[in-house]
Amino acid sequence: MRRKVVRDRADLLERAQAAPDKLKKLLIDGVKACLPEGFDVDRHFTPPYKPMQQRVAFVPDGDLFKAVASGKASVVTDQIAAFDETGIQLGSGSRIDCDVVITATGFEMSGMGEIPFRVDGRHIDFAQTVTYRGTMFTGVPNMAWIYGYGHYSWTLRADLIGEFVCRLLRHLEARGAKSVAPTLRPDDHDMPLRPWVDTEYLNPGYLLRSLDRLPRSGDKPEWQHSQDYLYESKAIPAIDLDDPIFSYSY
Repeated sequence: MRRKVVRDRADLLERAQAAPDKLKKLLIDGVKACLPEGFDVDRHFTPPYKPMQQRVAFVPDGDLFKAVASGKASVVTDQIAAFDETGIQLGSGSRIDCDVVITATGFEMSGMGEIPFRVDGRHIDFAQTVTYRGTMFTGVPNMAWIYGYGHYSWTLRADLIGEFVCRLLRHLEARGAKSVAPTLRPDDHDMPLRPWVDTEYLNPGYLLRSLDRLPRSGDKPEWQHSQDYLYESKAIPAIDLDDPIFSYSY
């Protein structure tokens, strides 16, 4: 079952990359089929981005659409102009009266938990580091950050990275080393640097607003934060811990 779910998601991602307009039409047509004729799907259920660039919400049994169709719930897509004592003023000029507002978007991502990091008294600016496979960072020894997938189950990557870290710790002990950090090799210094993740693939607003505070990536697989589980499930267990990319200190 797990393999089927992963394969189905991989197929969906491939379709989103190869034919985004076709997939978008398929998804929107599915929404239209669940709502009353005349409902403004283009305005309220059609996002400005391509499918899978931001997470797609799954609606089991279509319960949301049933609630909208029955009048028990409503969905409004608009810009918030202001809050007032009785509700929300919208950019279109209309308003929504409400008793409670729960914010579920517009937040700011806290990179590294806003914890100040120092190595030998030197402050670490993670925006000046390059990530090794989205989990370690140049110039930062003995640190691994477990960051999952945006489009697969988060824990799939957490498992992969957890196993990698355990293997690295055992290797560190076997070598008698005290620390290890990824280091750019001579032929890596001239590679073009890119944002933390490929924004053509994943671009929620909270991520775009925080890119200037996150580590950079490169144009080689080892210096990228891949979002491809099928690739990483083979690549990460095969990492050579004696590769020159790992700098051990004794």
